[in-house]
Amino acid sequence: MGLAQAYGTEIRYAREAAWSWQSRAEALEQELATARAELAAHDAGRRAQLRSLRVALDAVAPLDPVMRRTGRLYDGGDAERVWEATYGDAYDAVARREGIAPARRAMTPSERAAAAEAEVLAEPITVRRFLGILHQRFFWRGEEHRTLAGAQRAREKAARDARAALSA
Repeated sequence: MGLAQAYGTEIRYAREAAWSWQSRAEALEQELATARAELAAHDAGRRAQLRSLRVALDAVAPLDPVMRRTGRLYDGGDAERVWEATYGDAYDAVARREGIAPARRAMTPSERAAAAEAEVLAEPITVRRFLGILHQRFFWRGEEHRTLAGAQRAREKAARDARAALSA
């Protein structure tokens, strides 16, 4: 009887500890969501400031060579200027040193289409085997294919569609 009571007490302590950690995890998730929202607001504010500076610079010195457009567009559709093009190189130098992702650069529509195609082609095809090598299926984006060639054809078609969607 005493052993059962001891087990019961230990189970209660373990449950309380688990609930405590669960509460802590929920609090940290809320903190993370708040930090992400603050970052998004900060980012939106900086982008608005840059947009207003671009408009002001266009009005003051429209013929200045550093104000020329490069022909590339950012993800949001804004045109890249000569003075903005140097940012990517400086950022990438620090990114290589610190081991973080390189800057997302402005691209021409054809470069963006080629990048979208390359991104689709980089998605892996997974193989699931049953009964050793006798029975295998190939999966790409959750779709099942009987052969590797079929999965590759589906991936290539999706890549062509991604390129066409951005080229048009």
